[in-house]
Amino acid sequence: MTSAGSGHAAGRDQESSTAHAVPREAADGPPPWVAVCGTPVAVVQGAWGGRRGLGSGDVCPRCRELAPA
Repeated sequence: MTSAGSGHAAGRDQESSTAHAVPREAADGPPPWVAVCGTPVAVVQGAWGGRRGLGSGDVCPRCRELAPA
């Protein structure tokens, strides 16, 4: 998983399809993963600046604020 132009990867929590920003260092390691807003995420896939992150239809507003592309 690479992060194009960002220090974050895209993650999703277990309860919804909301996209969250996961710090790159954490995303490259084993789970558990935690987004910058503090939400545990079940899946880390893609770049935060891509279609699974900021390009998603449902983006965590706190992650958007803390991890701009």
